[in-house]
Amino acid sequence: MMHLLLRSNYFLFIFIICCFDFHYAEDNKVFPNRIYDIDNNKIILSDLSKNKMVCVITIKSVTCQICTEQLIRIRNKIVDFNKCNLTFLVLAPGGKNGIEEPKRRSRFPFPFIQDSDLKISEYFNLAMPPFEIVPSIILLNTDGSVRWVQSGRGTDYYSDQALSDYLDCSNWI
Repeated sequence: MMHLLLRSNYFLFIFIICCFDFHYAEDNKVFPNRIYDIDNNKIILSDLSKNKMVCVITIKSVTCQICTEQLIRIRNKIVDFNKCNLTFLVLAPGGKNGIEEPKRRSRFPFPFIQDSDLKISEYFNLAMPPFEIVPSIILLNTDGSVRWVQSGRGTDYYSDQALSDYLDCSNWI
């Protein structure tokens, strides 16, 4: 009986997160315009966002299996997200060598950005010192400011569905 009560409380908690944890940009924070991925490729956000909507996916840690699964789920829906003219960046804590592992496991075909000192995630109030980032999806406007944020991820909840619902790519022309 106690197990059922705990399980129902867990689902209630997830429901509350799903319903109320959607954040919209209020403070005009801007993602860095010039940044390098872990392969030392220069990414100029203003150029990238001219033709695409940029979505930043944060991963909690390089060992986070749920985060890797999130990347795989998004990769598997890439045809749908292409309808919205969406491109992705992955923001990950840790060193370049460690970030290679979730990149390899997920086969996610977009740039991975190193946030070893958590400066970027801290700027967006997503840092969990000393080594982790709050798992989130961040949509950026063309100027790099935050358009929409959805935070949280768990074994029974992935945020790709929230992104799909927000964008409604199936109704894009």
